[in-house]
Amino acid sequence: MVNPATMFSRRAEGRLEVQVPTAAQDHPSWTKVGVLAALGFLVGIAWPRLVGVRLGPAIPADIASAMASASGAPPAPEPSSPPPSAPAMAAVPAATTTAPAPPPVRATVSHGVVFACRTADGDTQKGSDCGALPGLDGLVMPRLRKLAECPAAAGAAGKLHLVAHSDFGRGTLFMDLGKGNGASAEALLACARADVAGVALAGVTHDNPRYSVAYTVTLDAGGDAAAAPAPSSSDTASDTAQIAWDVAIVRDAPKTGKVLARLQRGATVRVGPAKDGWYPVKFGDGFGSDGWLYRGALGR
Repeated sequence: MVNPATMFSRRAEGRLEVQVPTAAQDHPSWTKVGVLAALGFLVGIAWPRLVGVRLGPAIPADIASAMASASGAPPAPEPSSPPPSAPAMAAVPAATTTAPAPPPVRATVSHGVVFACRTADGDTQKGSDCGALPGLDGLVMPRLRKLAECPAAAGAAGKLHLVAHSDFGRGTLFMDLGKGNGASAEALLACARADVAGVALAGVTHDNPRYSVAYTVTLDAGGDAAAAPAPSSSDTASDTAQIAWDVAIVRDAPKTGKVLARLQRGATVRVGPAKDGWYPVKFGDGFGSDGWLYRGALGR
């Protein structure tokens, strides 16, 4: 195309000249055309879509539905309010499986057996030479029965051998382990020491300042300590007894048997069924010795 501004120009003298462009000059600038087309696309089409501006009216919903039916396409769903939320289901706690509780434990305590002592002169004596110490059982035995409540006794069964060391000079009582104990003995000993802590020895009759007394605690894992009936006096008497005479002779057979030991008043023995006025007994350290005693020596 011919630019009119270039066709007509006036020279300084005032004469009008007409310039005719050649065929090579008479063509549009395609670069300018491309730039103008791109600007038009951006302004007219792309920009309204990007900013969400609708340039024309929307098709009514009924007409759009009719057009969709005619074309076989499913109609667009109409906006609706959200469905009501379903009622929340109550949380159901998961079933838990708890381990069965261990059976209750019953603790049976034997009477104490004095197996060693120390005199005021510092001499060490054994067994019956030490004399009896009957008042100590009333302090120690009820406390050792509390071992059934010790955590280490849960599910346990068997015998626990303990030694009570009493020091009347200092007024102290100390528990220690005897021989032949199981794996849980140390934990049970800790409970026993806690149970006898602070026991007052002032009311216990004694001849020597120091004694070592053996006790045996039998733990029964299947027993119900609450439901177990208390032993009657006759049952207790048939199990253990104390020497009533000043000195009682223990023989290896009734009447004329060999003399095994001499037990002093207050010594505790385990007694079996009588035979012709004589009782089979167990005596000594941990009731480890057997013999026979005349019934009069036990006050029967």
